[in-house]
Amino acid sequence: MRNDFTFCVAGRGSIGTRHIRNLKALSCGNIISFSELSNPQKDEEYKVKYGVETFCGIDEIKRRKPDAFIIANPTAKHVEYALIASGMGSHIFMEKPISDSMDGIDRLKDEVFNGRLVFFMANNFRFHPIFRKIKELIEEERFGRILFARIQAGQYLPDWHPWEDYRKGYSASKELGGGVVLTLQHEIDYAYWLFGRFKSIKSHVQKISDMDIDVEDIAAVIVETEKGSIVEIHLDYLQRPAKRTIQIQGTKGSLDYRMGDRYLKFYHFENQAEETILDIDGYDNNEMYIEEMKYFIKCISGEENTISGITDGVYVLDSCLKIKNGFKI
Repeated sequence: MRNDFTFCVAGRGSIGTRHIRNLKALSCGNIISFSELSNPQKDEEYKVKYGVETFCGIDEIKRRKPDAFIIANPTAKHVEYALIASGMGSHIFMEKPISDSMDGIDRLKDEVFNGRLVFFMANNFRFHPIFRKIKELIEEERFGRILFARIQAGQYLPDWHPWEDYRKGYSASKELGGGVVLTLQHEIDYAYWLFGRFKSIKSHVQKISDMDIDVEDIAAVIVETEKGSIVEIHLDYLQRPAKRTIQIQGTKGSLDYRMGDRYLKFYHFENQAEETILDIDGYDNNEMYIEEMKYFIKCISGEENTISGITDGVYVLDSCLKIKNGFKI
């Protein structure tokens, strides 16, 4: 795997900083940071702690000729920054979701395809061993025909980053592209990744709590896939303790998994027995972020073809927007 690329990281929140740490761990030393606004304290922290220089002017970034942009700023800014990257001929690693609207999406797709750029949506759950194993079971038809699945993700928003004021984060702001549907897009992405395209979507989405936010904090979604499975997706900013689960019921077997559990177990209908099919004792969640970054580097090296490209990103965004609007098809 090549490690001589220059990466420009746009966005200096927790996820942008994580990507810098991981690039450093992968010995990718050519890293710069791009920020619209100067923050001397943050600039100094990045320089001293990570050896990363921050630039506020796009001309200086152009002079550095980054091979790739890591876009980790608020959702509402994603397409704007992606177009800056594509205009430079830089490959794009983008945090989910691709945007909070369809504005500028067609132009971005054209620039990515015409420039033959790698565009990678950072859906890190696709690199988690539990979800990879579930994907493998589905492809091996171990479930038989999948009848239904239940997916949920819930966590009390102020608990996410207790050292920060939750009201100031992008997740709580309509202007910045927040709301539970786009912020917890992982569940919608992996529902599509595991079970296929959606034939119909029905949803009930609203703000139900007393939190000081201007976006939805709960979403109840029912999807019928093109293969005829029913998938229920529940998302919220409300649950304490946090909970993330997936249940799958097929004609030959089933599973019920809660994130954080050590074992993934599969129940066989034929012999009415449960089998432990994966043990993730000692697994560090940062490993999935490392794996997705390694995969992206292989993609821009020409060693791999992206499994989570702009077409997937646009499809999932379109589905999210239909869910947010309570859209029925």
